[in-house]
Amino acid sequence: MAAIRHTTTTRPDRLLRESLAIDGVASGLSGVALLALAGVLADPLGIPTGVLLGFGAFALVYGAAVLLLGTRSAIDRRGAGAVVAANLVMGLGSGLVVLAGIGDPTTLGEVVLVALAVFGFAVAAVQYAGLSRGSRA
Repeated sequence: MAAIRHTTTTRPDRLLRESLAIDGVASGLSGVALLALAGVLADPLGIPTGVLLGFGAFALVYGAAVLLLGTRSAIDRRGAGAVVAANLVMGLGSGLVVLAGIGDPTTLGEVVLVALAVFGFAVAAVQYAGLSRGSRA
């Protein structure tokens, strides 16, 4: 009997696709949560309801766009680069709010903003790695 050989092929853009999907889903879900709970979260976070609603609306639309980008048959590399840049800007902005003492977030609000900054930088790094890996394939 001949041995059966199983080969696995990994798409060179798999890392980018998966990181875009995670980013899209996480952004979209956080947008839904912020839109639904902005009034409840404003006081504990020390972030105005209007700011939470605005960020929630943006996150919902952004998440849908990023998810769509990652599920296309061919990923638009410029679009993916823009997502990396947007995540870096979001990470920097969230961190600067805390470091520069902008607004009046509570300790919990600062923790959430720092977590948002860490997520933004982490997902941007993974997406950048996916973009770089795809360009070598």
